[in-house]
Amino acid sequence: MSLTFNTSSLKWAAPEGQAIVKITNPTTTRFAIKIKTSNVDTYKTTPNTDFIHPGYTLNLVVLRSKSPMKEDKLAINYIESESGETDAAEVFKKPGIRPNVYMITMRCEETPPAPGAP
Repeated sequence: MSLTFNTSSLKWAAPEGQAIVKITNPTTTRFAIKIKTSNVDTYKTTPNTDFIHPGYTLNLVVLRSKSPMKEDKLAINYIESESGETDAAEVFKKPGIRPNVYMITMRCEETPPAPGAP
């Protein structure tokens, strides 16, 4: 068993905005997460690294700054972690680790003008 995610894609109707990805840990194991994106100038996430304890849900906030609209990717890297570890980023620096990766597609979709709009 591993983490569960509430979505596999994020869509914005405008070139900027905010979305939330819910990451749930239904297991009895603590996980460390590390977030990466294909476009670091456009997307910021909070948190970037963290631990998700057994039975908890983390709200990952994804902020999109104004930029040209194109498809991008968000990679959520996660791996089991020991209870004594205090820095989630350090978990990913251990030699030979192979984290699981959950990919989310992110895109902007322009809203068509309302009928009768100029």
